[in-house]
Amino acid sequence: MKKIILLIIISFFLTGCLNTDKSTYEEIINNAFQNETKIQNKSLYGYNYYLPIGLNVIENKKNNIVFGNEKVKMYMYIDVISYLNHRQESYKVNDAYVSIPIKNNDKFGYLEINIQENEKYLVEIMYNYAKIEVIVDECDIKENVSYALAILSSISYNDTVLENMIGDDILNYNEVEFDIFKTAKSDSNIIEYDENSSSSEEDIVPDTDLIN
Repeated sequence: MKKIILLIIISFFLTGCLNTDKSTYEEIINNAFQNETKIQNKSLYGYNYYLPIGLNVIENKKNNIVFGNEKVKMYMYIDVISYLNHRQESYKVNDAYVSIPIKNNDKFGYLEINIQENEKYLVEIMYNYAKIEVIVDECDIKENVSYALAILSSISYNDTVLENMIGDDILNYNEVEFDIFKTAKSDSNIIEYDENSSSSEEDIVPDTDLIN
């Protein structure tokens, strides 16, 4: 009986996990949707999300969050204005290194990757009214695409909290800092904003775990 249970567990992990290095980008995207987690272990500013094992929160600044590990820094921007306004824009496939529209039920976005002058790759993933950018070596692209999709697909918004927050602080939300529907291609505006801006204690939010 124990052997049968062990075989079932092994089979589950073998079929549920994807070897990203050998997978196409389309397969990585589809796998993220098939294994989309409903568990969120982080809570911030009217939305919750799941942070995968292997990444840590480095910094929180309102709708900007920086994740990272020993290899990379990953920058996420949440566009609450577009979410509340139900903004819809289509993505046009282009001649980038990778250019793929993303569509899953009523959620949409894109994956675009562009080669940089320093032989690095700028990965831009927009989905579910949030965008993640990360600059990596070619060998690390697929792993970070998988990380980013796990985060973006897990985001859930609290409309009441967001509407109240924006209502109380409307002057700070009159202009959207970044247009998540447009790609940066070479100059990452999210990354530049984060690295050039100074953070105050009012901007930094405690890293709240919903699951201990």
